[in-house]
Amino acid sequence: MTTTTTRFATHPLVRAVALAGAPLLMLGSVTAQAQSNTELEELRERIQVLESHVSTAPEARNDNPYLLREGDGMKIGDTTITFGGFIKADVIFGSNGNGISNGYSIGLPRTLAKAANEGESDWKTGFSVRESRISIGTKTEDVAGHDLTTYIEMDFNTAADAPGNEVVTNGYNARFRQAYGSWNGWDFGQTYTTFSDLAALPEILNQGKQAAFIYARQPMLRYNMSAPGGKLMVALENPEDGFGSESYGDQSYPDLVARYQTRGNYGFYSVAALLRHLEDDAAEDTKAAGAVSLSARIPTFGRDDLRLQYSYGALGRYMGLFTYPDVDRAEQAAGKVEPLNTYGVTAAYRHFWNSTWRSNLTVSHTEIVDDLDFSPAGTLSYFDSSTSVHANLLWSAHKNLTLGLEYAYWDFGEIAGSGSQQYEQVMASARLSF
Repeated sequence: MTTTTTRFATHPLVRAVALAGAPLLMLGSVTAQAQSNTELEELRERIQVLESHVSTAPEARNDNPYLLREGDGMKIGDTTITFGGFIKADVIFGSNGNGISNGYSIGLPRTLAKAANEGESDWKTGFSVRESRISIGTKTEDVAGHDLTTYIEMDFNTAADAPGNEVVTNGYNARFRQAYGSWNGWDFGQTYTTFSDLAALPEILNQGKQAAFIYARQPMLRYNMSAPGGKLMVALENPEDGFGSESYGDQSYPDLVARYQTRGNYGFYSVAALLRHLEDDAAEDTKAAGAVSLSARIPTFGRDDLRLQYSYGALGRYMGLFTYPDVDRAEQAAGKVEPLNTYGVTAAYRHFWNSTWRSNLTVSHTEIVDDLDFSPAGTLSYFDSSTSVHANLLWSAHKNLTLGLEYAYWDFGEIAGSGSQQYEQVMASARLSF
């Protein structure tokens, strides 16, 4: 969430300095033509710096002398507090008898794969507002010489079996999403994994659920630093391996993640690397594994852009919302830990029809690299690949209001076979931000 600051009225002292200095600058330019434009610019910049230092604090409100409001937030002492979030209302029509119950909102890829395999022909309807979010952010000035920012966020998108039902109340528990602080280049707490490039994510209504979705939120310690041509991030993140709610055992070493990104007139470009240590207490085996990811967001014509991402390696829980397990389940049954290598590729194009209407076309594919002779438990049970296509039309009458309609098509390829099953979904959504 971004905190904006509104400029307040210029301090009288600064105004006087500026008015007095302007004639001197004009006189100097007439009498001393040899003075360069650069020197004049430097004088103007000094005046602007003086103004910024004098006018940093807004006037106190009469209703509370201890509460200062600045921009979109509330300022208390040296700390500015902002509140934000959105209401997101979704209507989903799913094929194969999949009505998307009002839980764990709008379906995981493996849930859609299960519906595709069941082969029912009827369509079902589901409603949900559980993706709605609430967030609080703070910024404190001059904490040991640096600004300190914090952010906490929650939604209501808990698991399908969490307390709550659709019969009468549709009441559900709040869910913890993010809570982290940043200071002097360091990030402490829980947020999106460094392995995920948010700038390259496609804009789809179904909360990023394309086939090769690179995504995780977890506790971490991360350092951000300047690097030649861009920025480098290095993080130690919470380790885990397993499938869904199943864990293969406690981990001895944290996941090590690094990302380099650069941005400019030609777009955003990023490369990330992941080093993991997979363990299984039952199999009494361990193995180091890794993965890489390349991503880009490239401006094309007008406001349009092309978003690309390719990932390969022991992606496991980092891709597709645990579509695949972290290890080969057949090898695990034999008492060995063998990383299950997969790859994923996504291409998305966003086109602006005008200032308020836009569309996105997203194609994504993921697949198990190793040839499997049978369907081990945990690899979707039926499929070793998935392909998704999303097409939508969005209308943003205001920055705080977006209405959209989206069509999604999924194809799931069978393990050890050439057949496939399909799933379709139509989704209408309204997002109201605050």
